[in-house]
Order: sequence, then C-alpha cells, then structure tokens
Amino acid sequence: MKKTTLYGLSALLLGGALSTQAQERATQPAYSLGSSQELVRQLEVQAATAEARRAVPTVQLRVSASQAFVGKVNYREDLAASGEYVVGEIQNVPGSSFLLRIEGGSVKGNIIFRQSRQAYSYSADARGNVLVQPADINKLICIDYNQPVGYRNPAPQTDNTASKIAVISLQSLPGARGCVMLDFDGQYVSGTPWNNGNPINAAPSGMTDAAIQEFWELVSEDYRPFSMNVTTDEAVFNSYPKTMRMRCIITPTNTAAPGAGGVAYLTSFNWNDDTPCWVFMTSPKAGGEAASHEVGHTLGLSHDGRLNPKEEYYDARSSAGNWAPIMGAGYYKPVTHWSRGEYASASQTQDDLAIMSGATYNVGYRNDDHSNSISGATNLARNGNSVSGAGIIERTSDQDYFAFSTSGGTVSLNLSTVSRHGDLDIVGRLFTSTGAQIGTFDTQGSLSTTLSANLGAGTYYLQIDGTSYGNPTTDGYSDYASLGTFSISGTVPAPVSSGVATVYKDCNYTGTAVALPAGDYTLAALQSRGILNDDISSLTVNGGYQVVLYENDNFSGAALTLTASNSCLVNNPLSTGNWNDKATSLRVQPAASSFSVTLQAEAASVNNGMTAETTTDVDGGQNMGYVDAGDYLVWNGINVPTTGSYLIEYRVASPSGGTISSDLNAGALQFGNSAIPATGGWQTWTTVLKTVTINAGTYNFGIYAQTGGWNLNWVRITKTGAARLAGSETASVAQAAPTLEIYPNPVTDQLRIRADQSLVGSEYQILDAWGKVVASGSAAAGQLNVAALQPGMYTLRLVIEGKVQPTKRFVK
Repeated sequence: MKKTTLYGLSALLLGGALSTQAQERATQPAYSLGSSQELVRQLEVQAATAEARRAVPTVQLRVSASQAFVGKVNYREDLAASGEYVVGEIQNVPGSSFLLRIEGGSVKGNIIFRQSRQAYSYSADARGNVLVQPADINKLICIDYNQPVGYRNPAPQTDNTASKIAVISLQSLPGARGCVMLDFDGQYVSGTPWNNGNPINAAPSGMTDAAIQEFWELVSEDYRPFSMNVTTDEAVFNSYPKTMRMRCIITPTNTAAPGAGGVAYLTSFNWNDDTPCWVFMTSPKAGGEAASHEVGHTLGLSHDGRLNPKEEYYDARSSAGNWAPIMGAGYYKPVTHWSRGEYASASQTQDDLAIMSGATYNVGYRNDDHSNSISGATNLARNGNSVSGAGIIERTSDQDYFAFSTSGGTVSLNLSTVSRHGDLDIVGRLFTSTGAQIGTFDTQGSLSTTLSANLGAGTYYLQIDGTSYGNPTTDGYSDYASLGTFSISGTVPAPVSSGVATVYKDCNYTGTAVALPAGDYTLAALQSRGILNDDISSLTVNGGYQVVLYENDNFSGAALTLTASNSCLVNNPLSTGNWNDKATSLRVQPAASSFSVTLQAEAASVNNGMTAETTTDVDGGQNMGYVDAGDYLVWNGINVPTTGSYLIEYRVASPSGGTISSDLNAGALQFGNSAIPATGGWQTWTTVLKTVTINAGTYNFGIYAQTGGWNLNWVRITKTGAARLAGSETASVAQAAPTLEIYPNPVTDQLRIRADQSLVGSEYQILDAWGKVVASGSAAAGQLNVAALQPGMYTLRLVIEGKVQPTKRFVK
C-alpha cells in the first residue's frame, strides 16, 4: 500500500554526520551510495524509527567520502516495497532543496543550493547502484529566469476565488501522444519538490478568456510540430498517463521561485509524479513565452545563453533583428524559435527539436498532413474562382505540396501564417505540371507572403516551405525551426470542366472538387480520382444529365437520383438520416430528356442540286441522291439548347466513296470534311461520325458536297453522351422516351439499360446499319457487352414483359 507522510521521517541516509556548511565545487566524480534496494530498506527502517520517536525528520545526504548534508524532510511517500520518495531542504541553508525518488532500479533526484549555484544529481548505474555527483545547477532547474525589465502583472480581470473560475476549454491537437495543460484557474500543489515538499495554494491567474486564448495560441504554435495537445481542460489532462503530461501553472503566487518569471525542473515531463512547472506572469506575450520556455525544460532543454558577453539567457535585445530563442528569453522579440545555437557566441548547440521529439519522452512529431512531393499533392479546395488550403510544416525538411488547375489568367494567393505569435516564415514555390519551377515567393521581413502570377491554362503545383531571414549569426534566423501553421487563400480562374458533373467535399460547392464524365464509378474508381468514401456534400450536374448516388459500393443499397445541381445533400433523405457524406458509388448518365435531332434529307429547308428518291434503308422513306460537287442542303431554325460537344452522324451510301462537310449559318462556323467510304452500292448504307463543339443557340445547319457520287438519308446531331431516340424523329428537338434509356452513348464496351420496369425475363437484339442481327440474348442484367462490335451505328431492340419496346440507336 502506498503511504504518504508530511514531516514524518527521521532517518540516517548512508550515515555520517557532517557539517551543513560544507561546500565543494562541482568537480568531483560520481560517488556510489550502494544498491538502490539497500537504500530503500534503510529508509523504511528509519521512517519507522522517526515515527516512534516523534523526532524532527532529518536525513544525512552523503555526496562524497568526506562530505554530507543534513536534510530536513518535509514530504515522504512510500512507493511500495521497492521504492521511496523524499523531499525537503538542507537544514539551516536558505534557498536549498533536495529530492530523492527510488522506484525499483530507477533513481532520480538532486540537491540544490540556489544562492551558491551548487548542485548534485542522483542516478543509478547498470548494476542498480545509486550514484551522486556534482552537477551544473542549470541542468537541473531553471534558475533566475527573470521577468522582463519593468514588467508588472496586469490587474486581475476575473474573480480570483478558485471555486468561481471557469476557464474556456481549448485543445491544440486532441488525441496527441503528449499533453501540456495550461492551468489558469488556481491549483493546490502538494507532495512535489516545489516549496521543499511543502504545499502551495496557487491563486488563479485572474486572466480574461481573451487573454487566455491568446496565451494558449502562443504556446500551441510553439509546440505545433509535435504530437502534443496543449489544453486548458483538466479532464483532458487527466485522461493522459502521468508519464505523458505536464501541468504548467500560471499564477501570481510565486512561492516556488520568488522573483522569477517562471521555473521548472529539467526532464520532469516523464517523472510520473505530476511535478508541475510554473509561470508567474499573466500577460499573453510574456507569460506565453515563459510557459513555452519552462515546458521546454521539462522536455530536457537547457538554456540558450552566450559566452561573450557571459549570460545565461540570450534575449537578443542587443540584436537589430526580430528574433530570439525560446530557451533564452523571448520577451522582447516578435519571432521566437527553438534553437540549435546558430547565433554568435552561443553558449551551447543543443538540438532542441531532436531532444523534444526523441524517444526519451515518446512525444515525437505530429503526423505529416500533406505530401512532400508533386506526385501526392493535395488539391486546393475550390468555390468558383476562390481557392483555399491549410496545413502545418512539422519538420525542418517538410515541404507541403498543393495542386490547382486554371483556365488561364491572373492567379493571386495569400500564403499566411497565424495572425499572431507565429513561428513559420513562409516561402512559396510554384511549379508547372512537369515539375519545372517558375517562381519563388518570399516577403522579406514578414512571416507571411503573397503569390501573384499570370498563368496559362493547365495544372500547377504550389510548394509551402519554412524559410530563413537575414543572417542567423547576427540579426536573423535559419529555417531550422521555421515551423508551424499556414493557410492558403485567393483566386485562381476556374478551369473548363472536362466532366458533365462535379462533386464537392463540402456543402455550397466548396472543398475538394472533382469533375466526372458520364460513366459508372465504384468506390475504387472514385478513390482513384481523389474522392473518399462517404465524402460528397454537394454537386453540380450539366443539363441533360443526372447523377445517381448509391449508399453502398457497386451501385447497391439506397439510391438518390439528382437531375440538377444540389448545394447541400443534408436536405435529401436517406431513411432517417441524410445524403451528406453518404455516397459510396455513383453513376453519371444521360437524363430523361437529352438533346438529339434527326434531320431527314428530303425535309431540308433549302435544296440546291439534289433529287429525292425512295430508300431501302432500315427506316424507309426517301433519301436525297444524284449528288454532284457543290450541291448542298440547309435546315433552318435548329435550336441547340446547351453549349458542349455534339456528335454529327451522316447516313450515307456510295458505290465509290466521296467527301461531305457541314457548317452553321452559311459557313460562319465550319466543321470540316468527312470521308464517305465506298459502301458497295447506292442503297448500301453506313453512318459516318464527326464530333464537334457547338455553342448554345439557334442556327441554320447545312451540309455541302465537296465531291459527288453519294446518297444521303439523314443527318443526326446528338449531345455527346445523350441517349438517342428511336422512331420517326424529324427536324426538331426530340424528347426521350420516359420509360427507357441506354448509356453511355457512344459506348466502348458495356452498354447499360435504364428502364422504369423490371428487366427480369427481358431479351434484346442488336442490329447493324443494314438491319442484320449481330448480337442477341437476355437483357435481365441491365447491361450488354458490346466490346466485340465494330465501330458504327447500331439499333437496339428490347422485349420487356412480352412487349416490344421502342428501338434505340447507339454508336460504337
């Protein structure tokens, strides 16, 4: 059972009554005190003796064969059979203290004389023997870390009664491996080395929520590179094991170190006894710098001073620059960093980042949030022409890459660190899609910067990196600890979408955007395009198309069909929930009314030189023949409803071949020539295809005979991807049958069927341009494999529930 005692030990620690005035310089080697277990047994016996005698609790602390100090014990804790913990002060020596903690084979402790700057440290060797040896006091405790010149704490702005304080709950990285609690609401501290083991009842800071927020922001940014959750929440702090947490008490009660700005024991982060560190300044800048400094000590950092002039804390007031090291005194400069002693006459070159992230404290760096290469670049979130992004530079070598596409024009971006108390000095570098660097953007004298460039259409990559400023030895700093938070915002002219639907990560068409052409997208297909599972919140759909969202992969589960853009899927029901972040697979397909118009040759508004005759083509009726070079037909008033890509189909026959062309408005827009193959006869028909781009509008559409010797049955103009309509279409915008659609069209391999009725038991036939059946079978699966068909025009016949359906044409 664990036992704790205040003022309850009268013991002889390794015997030998020697003068408390003995003072030796820290030059002697380590002195062995014997095994840790023997020492624990002695302490337990002596504890019982002290209690029986009701004597003044003292121990004699031997530091060499000829020297020992008498210590008064103020606190003792029995750490079960294998451990003891004693804390107190050296008798009759003001400003002195000692602590000794033995747990199994682990030993730690010290003896400190603040006035004479003398100190000793306890440790254990590999065989379990306790060692004591002289130590540099600054390697054990932060001593004489003074407040800024002329500093006075602000008057308390809140009721300083601890029971009435309610501090805002803040966390910098929930779930991080380590935790630092900034304790603003007062704390009763007992059983620690502070105040020589005597209790301290620390008053609340008296700070406002706004001041606490700013204080927390400063400390959080200093520890941003690490897996460290800087919090103000007691419950969060208590959720961490004692070996992975540190309490930093912000209070005007300076009992732990009178006159200092703050104080901490070095390496105490993982002491497993909740020994806190202290800050006695309540202004956000001074107090925040002190908190980062003292917590740094608990993670093993020593002071950054100078050799010439000799000083323990380098505050850089003599420098013209704007930088100081955190482990010096950062009160006077706007930029403070962790350091490795690159400034002139540095007293040490410890690698702050390596020490704090090392295995000793098991905190480590936080996970990298963006790729360090172009190949894994994160797409900037887009809302129209506005783009945004954010991240953290965690390590000196970290470089975060982002991608954006543009239709061309002026790109203007703000690359910003946090609004106050930032550490990251940002440099941005711009690259082409091939990886060629085309610009570097760094505003000297400012942590943030801007990017402005006139770019051509294409995809570009933005690298965010931490950079240096000035000369690190005199007035600046290197990029060593230029780390922390950044954000990206600005405008990039939006690219012309290559898809007919665009899905967005967030509502209101914001967040990562991915354009999708018509087709079917399983979860794997979506992920290959950067769309995560259950991560679609809004989408846009071009006219003539629809998007079908499925709750599960492979087009299964609940489904939602959208025929128009939707700014937030929260409002669409999915059972008792909604469709926000629910889609796992989807289909982009023609909507129920897609544009397709068939222009019968004999119905042309203008005929110059051609003659109508009866045709034996599959649709019957008439064709135009006796075509000579220079002949033409014109159909007036053809309405194209939307801008986009269109397929022109010429239904032609020719014994020896020829050349046809088409245009809009008497040649104002020409679509170029198309070769007519030799089909073998005047009534042996084939379809010649040409894809063009047409803007929305009403036109006079014409065809022109570049050479003669061919017949024309009809011309069809279809919005690319639209399901074509069967039946007696004439020179007008045809409407799709409401009960049956096929897609994609044109098709490469899998032709899909969408019907309002079940396809179970249905059968199909596919006919070529001459009416020959080239494929047949069951259509129950809702998709037909047409990969083996030759390129050309085909007709699909379906029989559903014993009824012959209207035929559908498609292009392979």
